[in-house]
Amino acid sequence: MQSRFALGLVLLVALAVAGCGRQAATPTTEAAPVAPVIAASELVVGFNRLPFGLLQGGVPLNDPNLSLDVTLYYVGPGGDRTKPVTTVKAIYRGQGLPVGLYVAYANLDRAGGWEAEIAIPQANGVQKSRIRLDVSERAFAPMVGDKAIPSRNLTAADVPSLDRLTSDPRPDPDFYRLTIADALASGKPFVVSFATPGYCQTAVCSPNMAVLKQLKSEFGDRVNFIHVEVYPYPFGESFQQAKLVPAMQEWNLRTEPWTFLVDGNGVIQARYEGGITFDELRPAIAQLAAGEPVNPAP
Repeated sequence: MQSRFALGLVLLVALAVAGCGRQAATPTTEAAPVAPVIAASELVVGFNRLPFGLLQGGVPLNDPNLSLDVTLYYVGPGGDRTKPVTTVKAIYRGQGLPVGLYVAYANLDRAGGWEAEIAIPQANGVQKSRIRLDVSERAFAPMVGDKAIPSRNLTAADVPSLDRLTSDPRPDPDFYRLTIADALASGKPFVVSFATPGYCQTAVCSPNMAVLKQLKSEFGDRVNFIHVEVYPYPFGESFQQAKLVPAMQEWNLRTEPWTFLVDGNGVIQARYEGGITFDELRPAIAQLAAGEPVNPAP
């Protein structure tokens, strides 16, 4: 299972790299085949965020007007790949990201093999492509409903300057005031992002931080915001050695970036792997700030 999703993340990196140097594709009259990529390393029994990237003719598809019907089939023991379980809508969530991202939310009620049939509008009709999804009983990363782990990540008080604490070239000092343990003790809801803007393999860490900085300007009086750098200083050397900070290991995070929304009781209300946008995250943080249960689905 891990190798399959690892391959998906490698392909997402390919999307990002291609997007940096080539014109993003839009649907063409030739209707070149489109290859969907699942941009998540783990799916679990229950409510899941399903982010997809698309490649058309080897070029990233980045169409803000495109929405996708995603039909899910359970193909594990006792399943039938001809009988759909549910159909959900994946909408564009690529604003500010280097690649197009299309996100759906769905309840996956059984562990085992699933297939997602993605209906992709083309100039001469609809192309349907299926990809494999593997669903586990339990995630590696902390799940919604879990208590947040009280990590004692480094803060600005522990280093002579922020460039020893983060690879973000334009850090906001407010993100480095608190440890996760401090935030839990405060009884105030918080957002924690595990990201490495300078060494992000999926090229979405810096855009994610820009979104979080914007949201902090609106909700910072009611919600604490924390950034945990993925690699210890010196970041480049640690990146080459795949050496992670203790908090990444304590949270059992195997990819980056990850963003978690934690309520005032220390319970994880939502989690996001990979790229996030203002439009997707703002409603969830507004609910978090108001002390309401977070419903991340649009």
